[in-house]
Amino acid sequence: MGPRDTAKITMVQLTTGKDASPAIERMPAFFEQAADLGSDLVVFPEYVLGDMVTPKDAVAQRFFALAAKHKINAITGCVERQGKDQWSTSAWVADRGGNLLGRYLKCHPASGPAPHWWPPNAGNDREARGILGSAFKVFTLDFAPIGILQCYDGYFPEAWGCTSYMGAEIILWINGRDGMIEDSHCMTAAQSYGCVVGANITQGFNTGFTGPGCVAPADGHKDEPEQARLYPRIKEKGDACVTATVNLAELRWKRKHLRTMHQRRPEMYGLLTHDAKMWQNYPDIPWDFPECAELVNRAQL
Repeated sequence: MGPRDTAKITMVQLTTGKDASPAIERMPAFFEQAADLGSDLVVFPEYVLGDMVTPKDAVAQRFFALAAKHKINAITGCVERQGKDQWSTSAWVADRGGNLLGRYLKCHPASGPAPHWWPPNAGNDREARGILGSAFKVFTLDFAPIGILQCYDGYFPEAWGCTSYMGAEIILWINGRDGMIEDSHCMTAAQSYGCVVGANITQGFNTGFTGPGCVAPADGHKDEPEQARLYPRIKEKGDACVTATVNLAELRWKRKHLRTMHQRRPEMYGLLTHDAKMWQNYPDIPWDFPECAELVNRAQL
């Protein structure tokens, strides 16, 4: 079988919390919707499958069985148990047979109080004390190579760039938070790195897609495109899904001719890999929290 010219992807917006039933109980309806539309991949948000779960747990087996039943690739987030008392924020990738192809571990921990969501002080440090990912990853599915970023990962332009440069044509950004999917983050990544972006969220809204002119609604979406917005997208909070068709042939043509690849100046970007200490420029501004001074430039605790 030669390379696919198109693919369909379904992004699911799924709420969590004490007032919501377990995500696994609500997943079957979204698998069915995705399968009915002929989707190649259905993507659920960060964390939703469960806390301290393993692939052998019943909830995981139910997820894999849904992928096999509907013959669809599937991604879900969870907090995965690692050994006896460690954990990671993981995104699992299952193939159409319900097999676990692999996992991506979140690399940038979301840890810290408002207003900066830093530093990871006591009570706000769980993710920073878990096992962090040490590399970005690409998964070669049966229609295209894809990458995954989880929530705070997507606030780092380097994460998008590295994942695309590794070969990911489509990057799925799964989020477990409130607020909204930021159009600007997704659209900048798509234009700068020549990739299609699909993003979803739990407690927020604006789950949707963007790409360099090669994404179209696949589910009877009636809204017209809006300037500088994801399209198609979900405009309200709550459980819902949106499906798009990706023109892979056009995407690959654009990636081959991508000017922000051909006209890069990598010899100028070395500072991005250095341990920059911009905070030292402001000695007269006090830290907001006493712990700050000991937690500068540290992701893994």
